[in-house]
Amino acid sequence: MPCLSGKYDPAIGVLINIGVLLANTATPTISQLPLFPALIDTGASITCISPNVVQTLNLKSIGMRPMISATHSVPVNQYLVDLIFPFGKAGFVMKAIQVMEFLAINNAPFQILVGRDIICKGVITISFDGHFSFCL
Repeated sequence: MPCLSGKYDPAIGVLINIGVLLANTATPTISQLPLFPALIDTGASITCISPNVVQTLNLKSIGMRPMISATHSVPVNQYLVDLIFPFGKAGFVMKAIQVMEFLAINNAPFQILVGRDIICKGVITISFDGHFSFCL
């Protein structure tokens, strides 16, 4: 099980850089990928990407899905992507993951929300001393 560990800012949460590609494309090395800052978000049931990620990669929607929050439900675009996590030099690839589009707030330090659909496939430890480990 590949792992990543480091420090995080408790005011923001755990941020890691993730590579994103159109689903089922050839996987270059992690250093050749477009990387996007991602928040490990235990409150998100499904991994989400911002419109910036969609535009940068010229992704095409595979349909719509309701995004449900505590106060409302809104239909949003859904995409099929490969996610490359920064575990080792080659990275750890998760192929053909369905993600939803979300509107990142202005100046947000992240462009991706890694949800429980990914988190629950591994182990995450977030310590009060500002350290984390994430294994898939």
